[in-house]
Amino acid sequence: MAKAAKSTKPSTKAKKDGTTGSLKSTDAVSAVQLMEDLEAQFQQLQKKIGKARRGFLTSLQQDVDQARNKVQKIQTRLTGARIKSARASVDLRKNATGPTRTRLKKARAAHLSLNCSLQEARETLVAAQSRLHTASSFDRKLAARAKVLQKFESDWEKKTRMEATARAKRAKKAAAKRKLTARKRARKSPAAAKSTRKITSKDTR
Repeated sequence: MAKAAKSTKPSTKAKKDGTTGSLKSTDAVSAVQLMEDLEAQFQQLQKKIGKARRGFLTSLQQDVDQARNKVQKIQTRLTGARIKSARASVDLRKNATGPTRTRLKKARAAHLSLNCSLQEARETLVAAQSRLHTASSFDRKLAARAKVLQKFESDWEKKTRMEATARAKRAKKAAAKRKLTARKRARKSPAAAKSTRKITSKDTR
């Protein structure tokens, strides 16, 4: 009875080992599938980044241009307001009346308002330029990465083709070697049969 129980243990162990092996094989397949899925997602993400790069710098440059144009327009209006304010001041000194005081007051108010607008426009311009500078630096990083990845993909494709060509050559060489070996064996076999016949005939004599 003890021997019979002992003999059943190896079969149980073999069964367990087979189950473990199949589980490991399944895990390996799952890992490969996961890596392939991640690689596909990575390639898709790189394509999306490439498409996004084409537009986001252009839009930021447009923001800078618009802010710069606004600053220039306000500066032009501010120059006109200064001239009006200076003329109103001269008119007031020449003729201190109610209308001249009113014109000077309005000219100075317009000048002050345009000064505030110019300050805000300049701040907007500085912020837009800062965003463009940051984005340009980031874009250079993305461009450098894309260039490296493109070179890697190209080199990897060349390497894969070279390895496939080398495998094909090795397979062709191995097939030729097998054919040569088969031919040699075919040549040797009739001679061996002939020598065997000679020995047999001598023995019968």
